[in-house]
Amino acid sequence: MKQLLRTSVFIILLASPGWASPLLDGGSGKGCGVGGSRFVSLPISVDLPNAYTGNNPDPVSTAMKAWGEYVMRLGSNAQSSSKAQAELRRVLLDAANANAMSWPKDWSQGDDRPPSVIYHTMETLFPAVVSYGQNREEFSKDERAIFEAWAGDIIDRLGKTEKIRSWKTDNKKYQYGALSAAFGVITGKSKYLNTGVKIYKTAINSLREDGSLPGDTERGGSSLHYTNHAIANLVAIAEYASDGGIDLYSYGSGSKSIHAAISFLVAAQENPSLIAKYAVKTGAKTGSFKGYSAEKQDRRWASEEKASWGYYYLRRFGKSAIGQALLEVSPFLRAGKAGVFSQAGGNARCFVSG
Repeated sequence: MKQLLRTSVFIILLASPGWASPLLDGGSGKGCGVGGSRFVSLPISVDLPNAYTGNNPDPVSTAMKAWGEYVMRLGSNAQSSSKAQAELRRVLLDAANANAMSWPKDWSQGDDRPPSVIYHTMETLFPAVVSYGQNREEFSKDERAIFEAWAGDIIDRLGKTEKIRSWKTDNKKYQYGALSAAFGVITGKSKYLNTGVKIYKTAINSLREDGSLPGDTERGGSSLHYTNHAIANLVAIAEYASDGGIDLYSYGSGSKSIHAAISFLVAAQENPSLIAKYAVKTGAKTGSFKGYSAEKQDRRWASEEKASWGYYYLRRFGKSAIGQALLEVSPFLRAGKAGVFSQAGGNARCFVSG
């Protein structure tokens, strides 16, 4: 049965890899229809508590996630529905005109609040920028200026923070790189793409010899979870860079490459002891999900939408040994399931259908 499922996925996904990224072009509409979600207004202020929201959800971050979910589902449905496309345009412009996601004056106070404000801002904005880019032709010149000024201001604000400047090996820094690369390619502003490329190369150069990522592998029982997030962001950078004529998939330093990082993730999913030796080094103030530990990793990503970045990788490298191994550990990918994931920019299964 697994072989049959794997074959059915390959028939759809193994088109000529080429340079064009499905993140920029979007899908053909086939298989892009997904159920909608309830609209929730995007908060005007990212006023979060000084707490690790992974274990302590709050109304603001919950509303931001709900808005992002709504936008991602609209972005998928917009590939084949003019009604969804019109609603997407309205929602994005409303957020921009309201100057949503401003930050309170005390956003940088506390241990957990600053990284939380930064993370949730990026997680929400990235799929909005992706959806905008795929539907940019539906916006008038003035509307483009409004959305791009809003998104650009937020990206610039993020880039000026001490956290973004100081993080070197962290999935949040890679999320900023993906956001910057997307905005740069969509708007034609090369400095943003260059920022994403620089962040990507720093991440690859920082890999250990076994392909593991320093930082995100040291997150206790959440180490696999955050390593998957990191790789999703790096793959997104590589995809957008391809539209800028830059082949980051071929970038490496000795044995270090995105392929090595994916290989480690797959191996650690099958044998968590590989990551446990790093996960035990978790700092006292580093978040780990309740119920998990260095020896008991959260391995759910492979069965959920969190694996959907894999569709981008499989589209280019599905016949490789690493691509085959990725399919083997991910029931989600083997089944060819659709689903939205912020770090994948939305419904990756839809986008690769083009």
